[in-house]
Amino acid sequence: MRRFVLALAVALSLVVIAPASGAEPAPPRPALHTCDLGMPRPFRCGHITVPMLRSDPSLGTTKVAFAIRHRGDAGRPSLGTIFAMDGGPGYASTAKPYAASLIAALGPILRRRDLVLYDMRGTGLSDAVDCKALQGGLIQEPIAIGECANQLGPAFAGYASAEAAEDMNQLRRALGLGKIFFYGDSYGTFFGQAYAVRHPDTLRGLILDSAYPGDDPYYRTLLPAGRDGLLIACRRSPACEGDPVARLARVVHAFHQAGRSTEPLIDFLLEAGTLAPRSYLSLDEGDRRFLAGEPRRLNRLLAPGPAGEDLSEYSNGLAIAVECNDYKTLWDKNAPFSQRIAELSAAIHGLPRDFFAPFGRQEYILSSAARLTPCLYWPAPPADGLPPAIPSDWRAPSTFPTLVTAGQVDDVTSVREAHQVAARFPRSKLYVVPDRGHVSSLYFPFRSPAVGVIRHFIASH
Repeated sequence: MRRFVLALAVALSLVVIAPASGAEPAPPRPALHTCDLGMPRPFRCGHITVPMLRSDPSLGTTKVAFAIRHRGDAGRPSLGTIFAMDGGPGYASTAKPYAASLIAALGPILRRRDLVLYDMRGTGLSDAVDCKALQGGLIQEPIAIGECANQLGPAFAGYASAEAAEDMNQLRRALGLGKIFFYGDSYGTFFGQAYAVRHPDTLRGLILDSAYPGDDPYYRTLLPAGRDGLLIACRRSPACEGDPVARLARVVHAFHQAGRSTEPLIDFLLEAGTLAPRSYLSLDEGDRRFLAGEPRRLNRLLAPGPAGEDLSEYSNGLAIAVECNDYKTLWDKNAPFSQRIAELSAAIHGLPRDFFAPFGRQEYILSSAARLTPCLYWPAPPADGLPPAIPSDWRAPSTFPTLVTAGQVDDVTSVREAHQVAARFPRSKLYVVPDRGHVSSLYFPFRSPAVGVIRHFIASH
């Protein structure tokens, strides 16, 4: 591991502006200590204390943690500070896998720029939400989600993007910083938009890597993007012939005939964009062998992985809270459970029968892989409601540039969704990463074409 020791004077070099006369005084400066995130070079870590829900002080406070990696060249003035947050929601930005990938992706950009890894409330070092049954996959997910809501009590409403955006601005001010770059990937792009809604004047630049608009309760882009990814990956591979989508449809039909659940197929396809295009080609090879009477490879591909994830890297409780508080649903969030079920049923039957082909509409929507039903069991919002993370009619001011990326074969966050996000920012540039999937800059930081584009964007602003 690379290691270095930072003097307090270096830590204080983060200060780039002082509050203007008459401005709101900065929050207390957080104490910093050297911390080991499993990286070759230690960070300086700290935390601030924030209200759990700013509209209800009776709910108390929570901790928001961060880690600072100071610029490599301390002998010259800083060229700015980059705040970064991982996606999910639920992933910790201070976890080693994220930190290592991000530092590799940014590379020489960090020689004269400080990096702040921001753990969103409820993740990582920020009082991670630990709903044990949900986190460990110990019981059925709907029951575990209900238990998690009961565990959080009224504080469930505080785990939302709007509150977390205010947290990050409070941290920025506590560190004495002026305008910042923000880098977010996947859900981090949704959060980045929520931050831009509230604090556009604090942004020097915004990077939304594999952008997500968060405006469709059906997530209608996922399956078409998965089918397109299969076609594109096959077309570009000499070993792949014929129509991979037709092959998938034949496999789905065979599963139906055998009374076998297609849940693992839906799950794999909707996640295939993460390691695309290799994942698409693996699925198609499994389909081909299955149809040839050799099911072993497909069965192995679809076998469930180990249940549960390390809380230090991912909080399932935080993920479900943010999804249910912020994302749109197919029912009225204020409705009782019985009415929610009726509204969900009406939503399903309002779609064409082949809308999610080769899967049936009910088969697809009610699958846990499609992530459309977990919030059925989540509490209704507080009586005074929750502010929308991103108002439906919001458009950014033209005060800062924005880079929006999308992998060409990504089905987790699609190219179509990236276009929707870019339209919200008048000074945006959309870059479609050729033949790549979800957040390829972090999964393949030494090979993805997105890396050079991100570095150039930061360096030129």
